[in-house]
Order: sequence, then C-alpha cells, then structure tokens
Amino acid sequence: MEIKLLVRADKMTEATKILELAARPAIKQIVCFFDTTNGTLAARGLILRARQRAGSPGDSTVKMRTTGDTGELSKLEQSIKPETDWTRETDPSTSRSMDNSALPDGLVRQVAQGGAVAKKLFKKEQRRLVEARIKDFDWGGLKCYGPIQAEVWEQSFKLKIFPDAVTVERWHMTKETRTLDILEVSAKARVQTAAEGKELVKQFYKATEEAGLGRPGGRSKTQIVLDFFKPGRHPAFESSPPDGN
Repeated sequence: MEIKLLVRADKMTEATKILELAARPAIKQIVCFFDTTNGTLAARGLILRARQRAGSPGDSTVKMRTTGDTGELSKLEQSIKPETDWTRETDPSTSRSMDNSALPDGLVRQVAQGGAVAKKLFKKEQRRLVEARIKDFDWGGLKCYGPIQAEVWEQSFKLKIFPDAVTVERWHMTKETRTLDILEVSAKARVQTAAEGKELVKQFYKATEEAGLGRPGGRSKTQIVLDFFKPGRHPAFESSPPDGN
C-alpha cells in the first residue's frame, strides 16, 4: 500500500521549510505521462508513465485502476499483485502495475522532445496490458504530457508518531507561459490485514497534520498533470497549484 498527501498550495512554502528541503540533497529526474488527446487511456483506468534520472536507466510503468471484482480482469491483469493507493482516509483505489526498469539512458528525454515514439518506452508485456482493455489501440496516437522536472527525497524525513520515513516529491511543470508546482509526501508499507492498513493510514494523516503539512484532499498528481497539460487549459492554473480540496 502507498499513502499520499498532496500539500495544499497555501501550505507549500511552509511545508518546504518544515521538511528542510533546501538542506537535503534531492534526486533530480524528468517525468512524463502519456495518453491520447481525448483521454482514451484515463477513461479506461489506465496510466502510462516514464521517468529518467540523471546517470541511471529510465523506467516506464503501465498502471491499471481496478475494482475488487477480479472477474472483470483479464488473466494477465489477474496475474499482477494488486496495490492500494490512499489519497484520503477513506475510499482507497486499487491498482495493478507492470514496470520496465531498463530503458536506455536518455530515451525518456528523447521521446519528450519528439525525437522518438512513445511506444519504445513500453515493452511487449506492458503493451499487452493496454491492449487487453483497448483492442487495437493505436500507439502512434499517444501524446506526451510533460516533461515534468522533479526532485525526489527518498525516505529522507521522519514524522513524529509515524513509524517509517517518508518520501517527498516536488514537481515543476511549465507550458507556454504557465507554471505549476506540486509537493507530495508519501509512504509505502506492507500490511497483513485491512484493519492494520486503515490504522496506518489514520496514523499517517494525523502525523502530517501535526507536522504542519495539512490534511488530505483526495487528488492525485497524475490527474493534476493531465489537467495542466491538456490543450486549452483554463488560466486559473497559472502560477499556483490547486488546493487539493
């Protein structure tokens, strides 16, 4: 399971100071999401993402949002272990993901700049996952939503009353004259029971609130990115991020 807090716009400056990000070394990377212009993948619960860290092989992910009813899934989807994502204290989402962790250095940036096709980022098995939901999917119709300039502090901060160190990600996006920054605090854990998971989620959000980072609003980074880069996005997105409520 993964628990996430998207820091509200009016708390980002304060949160940066609380987390002492200026004094901590960050891993820099670029992040890209992919969908068709009319959002075909998102409509079917599919998320395609690629990342590139400096000096490291790139990686790509195909993530499928699923329900608890495995009877609706293909055999390939059922073979992937489910994960639970929490962005609020109730109603978590369930997903299944397949990664490709050995992309050639520089390929993600090349695709983001239009020098290579997005299909190259996803191995055959990943493409089969997409095509299990969207028959005869046209990979040539993928649009790059990005690139996003990201800084990552992996398990670099300890919150009081929460047992594990948390990861912090700060994403900076630009499109023409618009800019958008988002800050997320997250933690991953393995639990044995649903009750144990719910208790950990409650503890995490209590810890973030007590630390001055705020309460969860339920939005995900993925949706914010797709909205920001969508053609004709409303100018209300200029200069400051959404409040997460």
